[in-house]
Amino acid sequence: MSFGQTIRMLKSRARPVDPEEWLRKNARAAWTRKTVARLRDAQERCDAAWDRLMKALPEDASDDEVDAVKPPPEQAEVDTLHALIDEVVQHDRWPRELYWGGI
Repeated sequence: MSFGQTIRMLKSRARPVDPEEWLRKNARAAWTRKTVARLRDAQERCDAAWDRLMKALPEDASDDEVDAVKPPPEQAEVDTLHALIDEVVQHDRWPRELYWGGI
């Protein structure tokens, strides 16, 4: 553990923990912040894409026409990020790089 990481651990006022466990928790927290930020950005882009698709339909569009609209490509990114977060929340399965990245 680097000097800076040691100082951050001590400043966090956490009870004494194994430094490796602290690093794992810190990496998971960083991954969570980054992934949620990516999800917010992707969701905004996806919402805008859906808005464009829905506005392109005629006002008197039937339910079948609305149902036939294919999701925008941005939806796949949102779904992928939701699946990653769901694995963590529901099953405590974190991304592989957090296990095999030397943490």
